[in-house]
Amino acid sequence: MPNSAFDLSLPIIGRCVRVENAADAIAALSQAMPGWPLTVQPAAGPAPDMYIYRDEQGLWQGWRDDPEEFDLPSSAAVACSLVGELIGRRLDAEPALLGLHCGSVEINGQLVIFPESSKAGKSTLTAAFAAAGYRVFGDDVLGLTEAGAGVAMGVAPRLRMPLPSSFSSEFVDYVERHAGPEDECYRFVIPAENALARYNDSSPIGAIVLLERGAQITAPELIELAPGEGLLQLLGQNFADSDTPSAALFARLLPLIQRIPCLLLRYSEPLAGARYLAQAIDNPQLHKHRTASLLDHPVARAEGAAECALGNVWRAASGVSVYPLGEELFLIHPASGVLHRLNASAKIAWQLLQQEPVSGDALSDVIAAYFNAPRAAVSQDIAVLLNALADAGLIIEQ
Repeated sequence: MPNSAFDLSLPIIGRCVRVENAADAIAALSQAMPGWPLTVQPAAGPAPDMYIYRDEQGLWQGWRDDPEEFDLPSSAAVACSLVGELIGRRLDAEPALLGLHCGSVEINGQLVIFPESSKAGKSTLTAAFAAAGYRVFGDDVLGLTEAGAGVAMGVAPRLRMPLPSSFSSEFVDYVERHAGPEDECYRFVIPAENALARYNDSSPIGAIVLLERGAQITAPELIELAPGEGLLQLLGQNFADSDTPSAALFARLLPLIQRIPCLLLRYSEPLAGARYLAQAIDNPQLHKHRTASLLDHPVARAEGAAECALGNVWRAASGVSVYPLGEELFLIHPASGVLHRLNASAKIAWQLLQQEPVSGDALSDVIAAYFNAPRAAVSQDIAVLLNALADAGLIIEQ
């Protein structure tokens, strides 16, 4: 393809990018999104609002109505930048499709998703599943339909470079043989034909798996978690549309989380982790169970806040949205939209506060008796809980 000007078009989005004197950038983008049909035509008419061009100083990206441009070090960097931008535009054009930031792979006809988590290895694990022979739906964004199915974006996994020396030679060899656009920072890994779900392919979601990767983990293991762990992970940082209100997210997510398991995969080497997860996902005998203290309240605690007077009487604020999930409870403040998560003991305290005004001492008596726990320790936890609920505007002193 000779260097000149071209317009790029995609389904749903339409004509979206003009590229000048950067045929290598078009080639890199085409390779990075092999499952998303890309149309390239000679530039004609008014330019789209986004553009890429090369001059004597290098590659540049900009927007028609924004005077600020930024430089890109390579054609692979152009692909990285454009893929994220184009996925965002696709989701904007399909408001019924919610964007989850996660890796996703199809196992036994259902998707297992790995939500975004800092340096936990979702992209690497996704590529490892491709190396193990599984069909991947993507490593960064998955569409979620109203019915709870995952929709592929058609984009290949992208790994940070250089690869760690701890990766198995088999996995490294796969990554080398399937290398796509790359630079010193990133490499796209292009799965073999039919190993990457194409644009708009869909599959039901069967499990959410949180990831913990560490060199000290000698063998992979799978741990069952409370459903709220997965819900909190998704709500906290994993939606492409961060402006969606919490209540709207709950309406979409709660039915999904209620019917699928939430698991934690602890692993070190990605290919071994992928193979273990594929084997264990449908075998409960290989799962371990994680328990948490019933008096450990995962509620924001204000540092230095004075302990709430247990003799005060409290009542629940009006208008709070309440969402039960297993033994836990999620609350959304009506004005701020802030999400709060209560575990089993805090859930009982909230339910009592909803029924009638009650003192902290009375709550302590009920919780201590219910869980057969020491009264002194329960009182300390109830004081902290009441303080946190009051600071959040969820309860009011009577």
